[in-house]
Amino acid sequence: MSGSERGIRTTPLGAGRLGSRRSGPGSEPPWRLAPVAGVLVALALLGSAPASAQQARRVGLSLTVSHASSHPGPVDPAAARLHESLRDEFRYESLRVIERRRLSLRTGEIGGLDLPSGKRVRVRPLHLGPAGVLLAVDIENTLHTDMRLPDRRPVVIGVDRYQGGKLILTVESELPPE
Repeated sequence: MSGSERGIRTTPLGAGRLGSRRSGPGSEPPWRLAPVAGVLVALALLGSAPASAQQARRVGLSLTVSHASSHPGPVDPAAARLHESLRDEFRYESLRVIERRRLSLRTGEIGGLDLPSGKRVRVRPLHLGPAGVLLAVDIENTLHTDMRLPDRRPVVIGVDRYQGGKLILTVESELPPE
């Protein structure tokens, strides 16, 4: 005895109550998919929040241009910290600070200064993380590199010969609180 003989109304496979042609996975009505789509959009927005938050954070950078010379002279008190790190590694008779520049840059933003030799220094934070800032450094016709700077740990770069000595660039980062 079939279902129609017993008075039970049967619906052919694929004919649903709402008039859909198909049933089964992937044939849900649009009103049932809306909450799922809303959750996916929310997850996508939350996933991009750290990237946009990182864009808003600024990193402090100190650029110091110094001149180490073989000519007799004093060590500039402003260069005392640099002198402590270099005196056992390099020979020079005098050391002086020529320029200090303080920058506050967002990720991707470019800052820099002009050296007394005429070359331009450009720096650009690429990524801020717990290990420090990944920084792109470009010294015109001299150096193009990316380096990770830990918080408040200076990196010293010998740049050019200049006035009987050597120009030195010191770069130090100050990371923002997380």
